[in-house]
Amino acid sequence: MATTNSENNAIIVGAVAGALIGAGLAVLVAAQEGASLKDKFMNTVNLLKEQGAVLNERSQELKEKGQEVKGILQESVDVVREFKDEATSAASDIKSEVKSFKS
Repeated sequence: MATTNSENNAIIVGAVAGALIGAGLAVLVAAQEGASLKDKFMNTVNLLKEQGAVLNERSQELKEKGQEVKGILQESVDVVREFKDEATSAASDIKSEVKSFKS
């Protein structure tokens, strides 16, 4: 069965029309997906900005608490050293008293 020239033209026109319709739909879908992707990206950026600010605030709070804890620990160490010095001095005094009592 031989195809005629008009059948060949119809096939070519159909193929070209299909290709053009497909390309047009691809452009429309890609544009919508691009806009959707841009919206999602901007939402993510805004969320990161908000969360970044919250994290920054919390890190500052933690830094301040850390400084408070450091100060309390330093005071505790100073109290322990003072207590040790007083205990050592008292022990020395007691030893001296015991030696003088024995003599």
